Amino acid sequence: MRRRLLFAVLLAPLLAAAAPSSATTLHARADKEVERYEVNPDLTYVETSESDTTVFTQRGIEMYGRRARTFYPDKQSLEVLEAWVDQPDGSRLVVPESSRFTRPSAASQSAPGFVGSLTTTIVFPQLREGSRTHVKFRLIQKTPPLNGFNAFNMASYETEAVEDRVEIAIPADVRLQWRSRDMLPVTDTTDDDGIRHIVARMKPVTAQDPERNRVSETDFLPVFVATTQPSMEAIGAQYYRQSEGKTDVTPEIAALAQKIAGDRTGIDAARAIYDWVAGNIRYVAVYLDVNDGWIPHSATEVLRNGYGDCKDHVAIMQALLAARGIAAQAVLIEWGERFRDLPLATPYQFNHAIVYLPEYDRYLNPTNPYARFDTLDAALAGKIVAIATPTGRVARTPDSRPGNHLYALDAHVSVSADGTIDGTSTIAASPNVDSTIRGAVASANSTHDLVERILATTAEGGEGDLQTSNPRDLSTPLAVSATWQSPHGVVFQGTEAYMQVSLGPDIERAASLRRYLSPSGSRRTPLFIGARDITWSSTIAVPSGATVARLPTNIDLRTDAGSYTATYERSGPDVRVTRHLIVDRNVYEADAYPELQRLLFAPIDDARAVIVLARNEAQR
Repeated sequence: MRRRLLFAVLLAPLLAAAAPSSATTLHARADKEVERYEVNPDLTYVETSESDTTVFTQRGIEMYGRRARTFYPDKQSLEVLEAWVDQPDGSRLVVPESSRFTRPSAASQSAPGFVGSLTTTIVFPQLREGSRTHVKFRLIQKTPPLNGFNAFNMASYETEAVEDRVEIAIPADVRLQWRSRDMLPVTDTTDDDGIRHIVARMKPVTAQDPERNRVSETDFLPVFVATTQPSMEAIGAQYYRQSEGKTDVTPEIAALAQKIAGDRTGIDAARAIYDWVAGNIRYVAVYLDVNDGWIPHSATEVLRNGYGDCKDHVAIMQALLAARGIAAQAVLIEWGERFRDLPLATPYQFNHAIVYLPEYDRYLNPTNPYARFDTLDAALAGKIVAIATPTGRVARTPDSRPGNHLYALDAHVSVSADGTIDGTSTIAASPNVDSTIRGAVASANSTHDLVERILATTAEGGEGDLQTSNPRDLSTPLAVSATWQSPHGVVFQGTEAYMQVSLGPDIERAASLRRYLSPSGSRRTPLFIGARDITWSSTIAVPSGATVARLPTNIDLRTDAGSYTATYERSGPDVRVTRHLIVDRNVYEADAYPELQRLLFAPIDDARAVIVLARNEAQR
């Protein structure tokens, strides 16, 4: 799959003779992307992949200046058959051996001893605007893959493709399913020798500039999937077989479970075990790789190492729970921005493993050291799952609702005669939001530095400190309070001052919602924002000798995307402000974006509303 550029570079002009003109700058063109599979009866196979790409801009060079393939040497071999660069003047430069590298993969480096994959990288030399790169790999699957034969192809979003296809040659008596979405018609024929030939061609897709906060490209781009897996249940059953013996309750595991749970039973014991695993087994983020077989390490090995990937967290948690008589099942799931199921039951549907407690109907993700037992973040909500049982089971995680993502900040602000703001506040959050705050506190240089960095993004600035309970203690809700001071937070000009509502160190600032806004006022792709319920409250004590001359107008906005209300009330000489935002759901389709934009602008605009203070002439 084509890698996504993670940083912006200056755009160079297109070559007038090579690149078509369009509203979107075309950085590169895939002249040929062809994957050919020759599959044997035992599902071993030879895959030949050939790529020709013309780069038009400096960004295109950054995107396609190298090509890499990862493989597992115990199961696969990889060979570079061809690699060269064709220059705009017609000359050809063959990629030398010094520009071909085979090294441990990123996954292997992050989890030494757990992953044995290698990555071969081709670095194309002498690239310039108008160069065309060519590379041809041959991968041989030497052993029958544990997950069966699987092929997956998806169109590119930022790159136009002239020719993009997948070819599969497989014995006709091997059961292979395929599905496509939004592609050209797929041909499926069988020759006289009993070999089935499937050719899937991508429908041309116009290159688009990426939109912020979009769902996974898999949700809206053309997709082709082929697999020998018969069903989603079969995938769950296969994972069950592959993890057998890995969750055995050894004396060491039993003793640890007793130490963790003590006299607790049932869900209380499960909660204690979850807290221990999340807090003591370090997560090495190795995502599920279809080619690696999905075999977890044993619970005792994970305990000995003190770290593991998602499969390993599940295995040790299953073993510890089993020691206390609590059933737990492994669950395959997609953890990320993909919310639309693939068109066929395939291992490519999943990239993560979590735990399911059937007795309590709870899904748990112990890989996040800051997520409490009751947490299921938005990127795991509403997802199809394969549950690992002897026969496999298919289910779906609960949808994300605003009530699962509560955040409430209550501030008390005092304005002195010289305009200095002194404030205190408390923050209450539901477990999903609580985990974000825990992570921010635990990773900060200091709580003072964290508060100063947050206040630096506000109009009034200032410094202060945050008081929290232990962010690594998952057994109790996180207690958060803050104190801060903003010199010159309110500035009088003559007898009047225009004061925005000060909330201090706010983790969920209304201004941060701007990242979900589109400059054009519309979107082409669905937006992933996450359901949420946010309340901002502030009681403001005005300075002695001053009065409130004018308050902003109250707001009561109801849209198809959610609601926003704001009230400004006088309470004696003081002011009480309450603002409340509800975003109804995780994902908004492109045609629903205008209503979401109208909703989001309400708190953004309201955050800049001012309270007008007036003071006596004698106080000037």
